[in-house]
Amino acid sequence: MKKFILLAAVAPAFGYAQETQQAPQTEQPATMVVTANRMEQTEASVIAPLTVVSRSEIESSGAQDIIDVLSQQVGISVTRNGGKGHTESVFIRGTSSAQSLFLIDGVRINTATNGGAQLSLLPLEFVERIEILRGARASIYGADAVGGVINIITRPSFGSEYHGLKAAVGTQETVKLAARASGQLDDATQYNVIFSKDKSNGYDIRPQDNLDEDYGYDTFGGLLSLDHEFNQAWRGRVFLLLNDSESEFIQGGKALTKHKQTVYGASVNYTQDRINSEFALNSQQDQSDTAPADNFVDPQRYSTERVAANWLLGYQLNQQWLLQGGLDYQKDDISGTSLIYQQESRDNKAAHIGTRADYDQHTLEGSLRYDDNEHYGDHTTYNLGWAWQFQPSMRFNALHGTAFRAPTFNDLYYPGSENPSLKAETSTNSELGLELNLLQSQWQLNVFRNDVDNLIAWGCVARCDNDYSGTPDTWPLWTPDNVSDARIQGIEFQGEFSTAWVNHRVIVEFLDPKDRSTDKNLIRRPEEQVKYKADMYWQSLQVVVDFLWRGDSYEDAANTTTIDSHSIWDLSANYKFASGLRVDAKLRNVFDKQYSTVNDYQAQGRTFELGASYQF
Repeated sequence: MKKFILLAAVAPAFGYAQETQQAPQTEQPATMVVTANRMEQTEASVIAPLTVVSRSEIESSGAQDIIDVLSQQVGISVTRNGGKGHTESVFIRGTSSAQSLFLIDGVRINTATNGGAQLSLLPLEFVERIEILRGARASIYGADAVGGVINIITRPSFGSEYHGLKAAVGTQETVKLAARASGQLDDATQYNVIFSKDKSNGYDIRPQDNLDEDYGYDTFGGLLSLDHEFNQAWRGRVFLLLNDSESEFIQGGKALTKHKQTVYGASVNYTQDRINSEFALNSQQDQSDTAPADNFVDPQRYSTERVAANWLLGYQLNQQWLLQGGLDYQKDDISGTSLIYQQESRDNKAAHIGTRADYDQHTLEGSLRYDDNEHYGDHTTYNLGWAWQFQPSMRFNALHGTAFRAPTFNDLYYPGSENPSLKAETSTNSELGLELNLLQSQWQLNVFRNDVDNLIAWGCVARCDNDYSGTPDTWPLWTPDNVSDARIQGIEFQGEFSTAWVNHRVIVEFLDPKDRSTDKNLIRRPEEQVKYKADMYWQSLQVVVDFLWRGDSYEDAANTTTIDSHSIWDLSANYKFASGLRVDAKLRNVFDKQYSTVNDYQAQGRTFELGASYQF
């Protein structure tokens, strides 16, 4: 708590110093976002804590995939069973991947079997921006938005144009190729076409096994979208995303997963006077086949097929009041999975309403949602928010809401480990925030608490000493249960400021993720993180330094096995030529630090990548 008081005192003081020493920046157009309330609004009008990561920021960073991008953002920690393409988890404010909602252009991509989402093999070339909303948002999106929402936006702004090629090579025989064409077919139609290829031999993620094997990946992706303005009131969009990948990992010996992901949808939007309405149909198909790499015969398949229909309506009642609402329908089907589950499909019906009021210095918002699921019952969730702009450069935020996490098909019906009597996790989230915007500096401080009841946890009940060698019937047996309640509370501090030709961003996080029944920390959540980024510019040259320090965490629920703290430096640079050519160099893990985020799995050491892109 002393650290919290110190940060709260230093932030405004430093901000005022910047105000007196720096010249005002040129005013930029307002950034428009869609994730907070599923309808377009300015970033500044969002009450909930929101981070927007732009395409230019992604390109200039040392990130090799979306997981790397997310790891540098406030409120997020990540774990991997190795490097790119291996099992990954994204923790938003200490909540697991299954307790967070992942979207591509608003389409849910969490699998119905394990609840997570495979992000690392989704090509970075597809990403126009990433919107990260922290805190409960179930009253807008329904199940799983306990810790927050991550929305990967592929849609470029209407009227933007880009035609280019990109290639890169790196250590571990990494090769990357991409082509993109975005522009207008005519005054009313925008197109976006992207192809991407990325492969690497990888590295030995478990050298202690003495198998002397590298574990790599190979992925190919394609994206097509069309936006059309029929007239001033009506707009439509169709899009198709395909991602086909392979990744090697350890399961006794070397194993291989072949993963296919398809996301497609169509929407029509009507905007006229005070009304804004959108109807969307979309589908997501996710299929993973796993078998030994040297004998890929009769693989074990996990499959999710999801269709959804959504209708949203917004009505501006007057200058102060906005009313919103909608209807959602979703059906999940896992009948394509090779295992036989007791149930193979379920549907969810939902209705939600919300309102927003703007009065002088105060903004109020509230939302209410009712979900009725075929398997785990009905849930009602709500959110309340208040923002007070008590000074032109200072805003106070307060939010309170509820959420729930739906048991997955694996939780309920996995053959041999099923528990169909599981209850959904429920949570209550409260937070306070302070924002300071003082010319060349921006500061944010958030304090939050999230109480999660009926926490679903898997525990080993038989053959726990087996290391997954031998036949599957000798492997450890795990089963799920509603075992405990959890309380996750923490402090987030973020500052951005400029000095001469350097832009700085610093993030400091404190987290207390407790299992309340044992007073032990939840596994793999670091209690502290520090992140720093410096952008340096000299004419056409840009250099970016990224730093991450991650504190200790625990591998087991008893907190007997510690995952040690570590610090990682990344360095990247790019130079833009007048001809449209750009050269990029990226050095990750500069000091070749040996570390792990999951016990017994070695993270990636130092890697280098050199690339070039040409825009024409």
